[in-house]
Amino acid sequence: MLYIKSILITCMSFVVFSLSAQEGYQMKPNEKYIEVDFLSSYYNQDGNNGAVTGGIGTEQLTDFANILVVNVPLDSTKSINISAGVDYYTSASTDNIDNNRSSASSKDVRSYFNVGYNHKFLKSGWTIGGKVGASVEYDYSSISGGINLAKELNNGNTEFSFSAQAFVDQWKLYLPRELRSIATVPTTSRNSYNAQLTWSQVINKRIQMSISAEAIYMDGLLSTPFHRVYFENEALSDIERLPGTRLKIPLAVRINYKPTDKLAIRTYYRFYTDDFGIDAHTASIELPYHINDSWTIAPFYRFHTQTGSDYFNPFAIANSSDEFYTSDYDLSELSSSKYGIGIGYTPLYGVGRVNLPFTKRLLMFNSITFRASQYTRDTGLDGYAFALGLNFRI
Repeated sequence: MLYIKSILITCMSFVVFSLSAQEGYQMKPNEKYIEVDFLSSYYNQDGNNGAVTGGIGTEQLTDFANILVVNVPLDSTKSINISAGVDYYTSASTDNIDNNRSSASSKDVRSYFNVGYNHKFLKSGWTIGGKVGASVEYDYSSISGGINLAKELNNGNTEFSFSAQAFVDQWKLYLPRELRSIATVPTTSRNSYNAQLTWSQVINKRIQMSISAEAIYMDGLLSTPFHRVYFENEALSDIERLPGTRLKIPLAVRINYKPTDKLAIRTYYRFYTDDFGIDAHTASIELPYHINDSWTIAPFYRFHTQTGSDYFNPFAIANSSDEFYTSDYDLSELSSSKYGIGIGYTPLYGVGRVNLPFTKRLLMFNSITFRASQYTRDTGLDGYAFALGLNFRI
């Protein structure tokens, strides 16, 4: 119902802006403007391998997410970026923490925000920046901070960039009802640190590519404390237990090729490995096609495959004498596919415009996009998603 209301409000806004577009207005190429992006999405999934119930049972989840991103240019070299979002979700699987379909986690709201600053030095080609952020939900809170550096070479055709970020997280401990008096965890904090190095290159007017390498180190409570694990030939269960540190290393390459003025081919490949024993390969392709000056259609496909973690066991297979164990199928051997289509409407003079009251500024409704996708995993998990994006310029 919330998503339907959001769509209705969006459609009403579309009509208002369209009626105001009585005369064509196109922003000048060098004109400074505040850019505002709003994204609303709905996701639904279900499966039969719920980690809360030890690898069996429902994985039903719905998520209604909204995010607002505002980029404010302070001058030709400095800008501030602000993003804020709210996710509302319901989860039948986490509702089984209490085994009575009434736990606090059956539905919740996650709120978050980030503020960033960038400064570009035109003579040297360097860009420096930083950001801070925070998020909170019923059992989790997080604060973060990061820096980014970039260096342009070869008249802007080559760029090396580096980014680093740290997250300091805190769990509010929720354990399965039957284990609350006997199960303990070593800590309720979790810290994550990541660093990424990227090389981007314009090869010619039709081909661009980038290569990135990243390292992510985590420590603290890396297991989810309300996930159950059941053991072979034992009636008792325990909570999921995983090592207190984890190192992840993703390596990725992206190649964009424009064979014609109307068609683009965007490809992506990533190799991932970690010290939990997971190796993964992800590949995707997207084919944006410009039907005319206003409309774009973009089918896409993504494939992912991974080995299982050393600590994963299906329901009632784990050995209680082991130090670490999990029945979370996100850490199992699996393959998944995601496919769908995106549609974009970006007319030359914008969808519509209106003069903002009490200012001399013009608000232009610049573009609207819609994206639909289907997700399927060979563990039996299926999902689908819809997303609506709006772009405005002030």
